[in-house]
Amino acid sequence: MPIKSLESYLFERRLVSASSIELLQNATIGIDVEHYLSRIYTFKKEQYLAGVGGTPASLKDYVRSDLQVFQEFNIKPIFVIPGLAIESQHEDYPTNELSPQEQHRLTTWNKLQSRSANPYLYNNSNTDSFRLFTDPLPLRPMINDLILYFIANGIDYLIAPYDASFQLSYLYNIGLVDSIYGSTDILLCQVDKFILGMEFLTKDFRFIERSKVLYELGLSEKQFVDLSVMVGCNLQPVTFPNFPPLPKPNHIQPYPQLNYFKLGLEIIFQLNGYNPNSPADLYAYIISLNDPKLLELYYKGHSSMKYLPILNKDGYVELYSVEMEKLRKQKEEGTKSSKKLNGSKVDSKNQKDSGDQNGDSASDSTTSINIPNDVHEIISQKLPPELYFYQSLGLLPLQLLEAITQGKLNIRPSPDGGLPDSYKKLITSSFYGDSLDYQFNLITQLLARYYQVKKIQISYWFREGTIELNNRMTPNVHQRVSNLWIKDEKTDEKFSFFDLITNLGDKLKISGERERNFQISTNSEIISTALTRTFYLFGILDNKTNELSSIGNSIKKLLVEEEITSDEEIQELLLLLLFIKANVFKLNEPIKDYYSIPKSFKDPTNSNEEISSVEGKHITLISRIFAMHKLNISAINYQGPISRSLQSFRCHIKFILSNVSNMLQCCLLDLNARNHTPIRLNYESREEWYELVDELPFYKDCNNTLLGVVAEIYFEYSLRQKLSYKERSKEEIISNTNDHLLNSIFQVNNPSFNINVKGANSIVGDQLFEDFKGGFNFWKKFVKLAEIVNGVDDKLINNEYLEGIKDTNKWMEQFI
Repeated sequence: MPIKSLESYLFERRLVSASSIELLQNATIGIDVEHYLSRIYTFKKEQYLAGVGGTPASLKDYVRSDLQVFQEFNIKPIFVIPGLAIESQHEDYPTNELSPQEQHRLTTWNKLQSRSANPYLYNNSNTDSFRLFTDPLPLRPMINDLILYFIANGIDYLIAPYDASFQLSYLYNIGLVDSIYGSTDILLCQVDKFILGMEFLTKDFRFIERSKVLYELGLSEKQFVDLSVMVGCNLQPVTFPNFPPLPKPNHIQPYPQLNYFKLGLEIIFQLNGYNPNSPADLYAYIISLNDPKLLELYYKGHSSMKYLPILNKDGYVELYSVEMEKLRKQKEEGTKSSKKLNGSKVDSKNQKDSGDQNGDSASDSTTSINIPNDVHEIISQKLPPELYFYQSLGLLPLQLLEAITQGKLNIRPSPDGGLPDSYKKLITSSFYGDSLDYQFNLITQLLARYYQVKKIQISYWFREGTIELNNRMTPNVHQRVSNLWIKDEKTDEKFSFFDLITNLGDKLKISGERERNFQISTNSEIISTALTRTFYLFGILDNKTNELSSIGNSIKKLLVEEEITSDEEIQELLLLLLFIKANVFKLNEPIKDYYSIPKSFKDPTNSNEEISSVEGKHITLISRIFAMHKLNISAINYQGPISRSLQSFRCHIKFILSNVSNMLQCCLLDLNARNHTPIRLNYESREEWYELVDELPFYKDCNNTLLGVVAEIYFEYSLRQKLSYKERSKEEIISNTNDHLLNSIFQVNNPSFNINVKGANSIVGDQLFEDFKGGFNFWKKFVKLAEIVNGVDDKLINNEYLEGIKDTNKWMEQFI
């Protein structure tokens, strides 16, 4: 989040300069990813993202287009992603109280749902957005997908320990980047100028000079920082209550404007009028307000900027002010040495003494920085440098690290509103409570004794009180899984889910804790070992016999019989089995709390005829299985139908995916940190670590729900045709349904509907039906899996459940 309302004011005062990107030729640019995405996805883009889920469909197209411009001018980008949140950035809400963003999402869903109750009055004009006009697109859910895309394109990235602006400032001051592309928060750092915006179509950029801003606004550095703390910035996001609240949007003024920074300048001018002989002191002004809470916000804001940790060039986490002081003294000593050498003759003894003094001053630079003992209460408790290094690569879940440092984990509502009892049952189940215990135990057992005995509280938005996690267990999780190893004779191949599952019995090695005869070094062996331990903790590998359980055997049998080699499909099928095991609801049971797609999209005759409950279950099951697969479109502002019911199902799957992914990363951390021959020594560069990250399974976010939306419209529209026009043949029904999807739903002939980055319509008929065919093939594999599971363990899918799936399979053939 930039300094509130400063950017618009700088444009108003013409303090933003422009230049050609050609001037940046051959440069290295550090890019604040959060700011970069906020320039791409303005309020009017991706307004329905929370309704369809996943990462923006157009994300890769936008980044690819910008990278082409960088390549044209030989510009090397380094993308810096913000890491952990500091204490002041966390907000705790009472039970059943939603944040403004969550309340707005819920209100938007309710509006759309009320329109669905009157389907033929439904107006899909996309006037409702799931985003508040003041909020950027959420970054956390798409970090992993971004990382994989950066790796695929050979782009360097870094997840900062905390704030990206201060990390970029450090990289700039040590010369690792030549320029910074970031938000106005950069003005709070030691940077002379930075790029605020880049226009890749016109190939120019907008930049700001710090000294010019301070001079034109008539502010000292201290006054500028004080004012930024008052109006709100990233490290101190609370706007002081002496400023008026932002007006609520209305039809006359949907995007109300109130320039807090300008109001703050007026306060300074008024203070100057009282005492024209001395500059205005905002600190004294805040004291005069007689509000201890404001003074506390002021202190914490300044402290967070001064003592924020960053990752230095040696790979250690150090305070920003300490590193800046080291750089300042190094420059001073370098200047002194240069003057000596340019002056009279210096004997070797004096040179030696001077060198010793330089070394002492560099090593003692921290003596000039007074660091408070309780700075961890403002920033957060510190973790070992190795954990920050793994975090910088994207190998550790940020949410878990924040919970460890803060001693609490807040579970907030899912994007669908989190209302169904099934979702609440899933996230509070003992099975996933145990998985959290395992994850925290794997991490905290590597830390100081303080973290091992520290209690971690978990709280839910809908439940009073907290639950204390049992992250202290005997034997610890490492001792339970440390005897599981995967040794593979193939040393030059990437990790393969198919190879691991089908050959697990041959590859699995059981060793005693003290045995040292298992050496693993390749990415495939490392990931396979960590994933096998994850399977063990999730019960996919039997805890007593070290043999595959019913879930594992079912997947293995399916892979052998169907020869499924796609890792993505195997992961999707495994997530479905874990969902079935959770037993929160059956896949063909509609969620009663939510409406699905409005009837106007699915009824060719505008009739009042209702489909039967059995047919409704068929369509529900089909659409959910299709929703696991991907619809390959790149719309920059999707305007088509959405389904709250499908989004709710996706939230269930997303929760399971997050748990599996987090467990895998924790097992990978444990393997890296504890192995008798440290695996990390095999990696000599970040590029080799990137290869490991790129092969991780369960790393990408779930697909959005759009292919499920297509399936629901397709089959219900086809069904209603059959019921209303009994004389129509199967071929006519299919042809009419296809035309309806292309011309009425996705409007492939309307260039302005769901346009892509290039300004053309994003839906292509061939691509739509190719994706639909992929969903149908995935459906067939799911039906086969259900039959196998029923034969292996009918407690997971009993005969009645299987018959329902078979009936649906038989029913859908009349429309395929």
